[in-house]
Amino acid sequence: MRLLPTTPASTRSHAVNGIDLHVTTWPGNGPPLLLLHGISGTAASWWPIVDDLTPYFTPIAPDLRGHGDSTSPSHGYLYDDYAADVDALLADLAIERPLILGHSLGGLVTLWWARTQPSRAAALLIEDSPLRSGHDFMPAFDRWLDLNAMSAAEAAIAYAAEYPHWSPELCRHRAAQMTSTARNVFAELRADSLAHHGVDRIAEIVPITSPALLVHGDPDRGSMVHPNDAAAFVTRLVNAAAVRIPNAGHALHLDHREAFLNVALPFLRQHAE
Repeated sequence: MRLLPTTPASTRSHAVNGIDLHVTTWPGNGPPLLLLHGISGTAASWWPIVDDLTPYFTPIAPDLRGHGDSTSPSHGYLYDDYAADVDALLADLAIERPLILGHSLGGLVTLWWARTQPSRAAALLIEDSPLRSGHDFMPAFDRWLDLNAMSAAEAAIAYAAEYPHWSPELCRHRAAQMTSTARNVFAELRADSLAHHGVDRIAEIVPITSPALLVHGDPDRGSMVHPNDAAAFVTRLVNAAAVRIPNAGHALHLDHREAFLNVALPFLRQHAE
């Protein structure tokens, strides 16, 4: 399993909304592609596919607030907070028609940003982002809170037991990300998810008209997308599609890299400007 990219990166801090976002850019041969990682991730979460993206795009990946080397405020970890950071970052980078790929939380941030600017994006690629809230996700939040409270060494052992196909290097890498994430990242989103139990979250993103593709796996393999929600995403958004990768879980670009790229690259290249 590939972890470190061969493409050299540059980093820069961007001041947005009273915090500093740490942003990694890999030089590429095409338009900017904004990469938004999942909960407890960082820009380094995209390492496994960076070398596959740079022939066509210039990948740009921030550490979201509370993650990695970005500022960790005491509070402010809901979708709208992250979406406001994305909007300010796009302005700072002078990107008017963005291509955005978001995984899990990053995909939700992408959708929450786009719902207020429904036609602005060139394309939105959503990787296994849950499209509902509530009690079903409490075990995941509680597991993340448990891991976050561990030492990095303890978390690496836990990841090795949960994902025996991961290399020791990858387990240590994920453990370092998880244990360094601000605890309120999990606590605030957990409370918000409970508060929205049974709420129609897809109704909140229906205004989006930019091309949107949801790529997801199977719930019995760890996907966080309910099949009914994938179908509703397609039927209720005017310019949306969904692709299921069979026998895949949640981290598609990591555990099912080739299958994910076979879907993602044609979509992104089609809509690149």
